Amino acid sequence: MKCPVCNHENGNASFCERCGSNLTPSSPTADSAQDQQSAAAEPEYTRWSSTQATPSHDPISSNTPSAPRPVQQASDSSGTEGLSSSGDNNANQWNNIVQNEKVQQAKEVSKQYLSYFLSVLTRPYQTMKTVGEQHSLNGWITMALIAVLSSTYFLITFGRMEMNGLFIGGFIRPLLFTAISLIVAIALMYAILKIEKITFRPKTLVAQFGTLLVPAVASLVLANLFIVISYSIAIFFLVVSYLIIFVSLNTVLFQYPLNRTKAAIDSMYSVLIANVVLFYILYRLLATMIIGLISLMFSPYGRM
Repeated sequence: MKCPVCNHENGNASFCERCGSNLTPSSPTADSAQDQQSAAAEPEYTRWSSTQATPSHDPISSNTPSAPRPVQQASDSSGTEGLSSSGDNNANQWNNIVQNEKVQQAKEVSKQYLSYFLSVLTRPYQTMKTVGEQHSLNGWITMALIAVLSSTYFLITFGRMEMNGLFIGGFIRPLLFTAISLIVAIALMYAILKIEKITFRPKTLVAQFGTLLVPAVASLVLANLFIVISYSIAIFFLVVSYLIIFVSLNTVLFQYPLNRTKAAIDSMYSVLIANVVLFYILYRLLATMIIGLISLMFSPYGRM
């Protein structure tokens, strides 16, 4: 068989002995399939080869091989800074929201207490019989005001003597003493009602006691105002404010139906004991405070 490529004469071989060409005749179907495969493979190879550009033939990549990296780092750093700044802004916004909410709550409480104070001041006893557990906060605020105003009175009084170092003896000590006295008064009322076997709510008891103490707040405000005018009038309002504490204790107790038959002790004696205990505590605390201030006055360290 003659080779169609190099015209070499071969025997019955399938391939040319000189050039190695295929001497077996192929069918048109096989040739067309092979042509289609080669045609399909050619663009695929062309696409692959076009994407495999060497660095030597790419002037942009060869001239600036590391150009994108600083941009990447800058974008990363700017993104980190943006996230941190946004986090700080969110934290600051949240803190501002919380502070604004607290301020708004304080404003609402002060407005509510002011209206409560003015309404109670005209009719304390009638209001005391209608208050409930929801007014216990107003009761605690009233007692806190009594403690602050009484300690302010002593601080101003002894401060006019031009003595230094009176903040602890003239403000902190009266503040604590008055607060302890009011808490003891509530504890005594609680104990008496328990002894009398009367069902009550502690928060309602605080609300009732605090309602009756509203006139004491007004009396202490007048006492602080009259210090610069007249000591005698100022002391008068101070004594009135402490008397209101005793009256409030007894009024709260006697508005409950005291059960004298089931109680272990007669109600008159239990109330009397409560008044004596409260009077003794106030006397001891006030006496200790006044003695401490007098000793501070004559002490060589009192003016330091």
